[in-house]
Amino acid sequence: MNLDEHWYVLLTIRSKEVCKYLNENEGIFAFSPKMEFYHRVSKQIQLRTLFGGYVFVVSKLSQVEVDRIFRKFPLQSVFIHELKYEEEVSALTDEEIRILNMLLDDEKVLRMSYGKLVNKKIHVTQGPLKNMDDYIVKYDKHNRLATLNLHFLNQIWKVGVTIIV
Repeated sequence: MNLDEHWYVLLTIRSKEVCKYLNENEGIFAFSPKMEFYHRVSKQIQLRTLFGGYVFVVSKLSQVEVDRIFRKFPLQSVFIHELKYEEEVSALTDEEIRILNMLLDDEKVLRMSYGKLVNKKIHVTQGPLKNMDDYIVKYDKHNRLATLNLHFLNQIWKVGVTIIV
């Protein structure tokens, strides 16, 4: 994690447009994290949004400079709300940033993990969840999704994990 980078989280219904607009500004990288999951009908690994409606912004700009850019968004009908813990504190803690950096690849995608069932618990042997077995509280074999005990944006993490037979 780069110490001079600041992370911001926006809540919006138009994340693609917001990311496109923000990435046109120098010094800002905006993204909506994706995750790989197993699609039962097509029997293929596909991508979907990890946190629907959220846009993550990484920048070396100060809070005041970033707020100015957020306020200049051209479509007034688009709801954009910056999440903050307090009036002046961005919504991501250092621990949350560390977890995001650990789990997401360079393309900001949480890739599929693979593992084995050991004593009715999943043991991840490959992928971003390797060495994180203690965080897995539930495994849905039918949908190949693991529920993680991670507190993040008041949401439950459900991530793709496939059992290797």
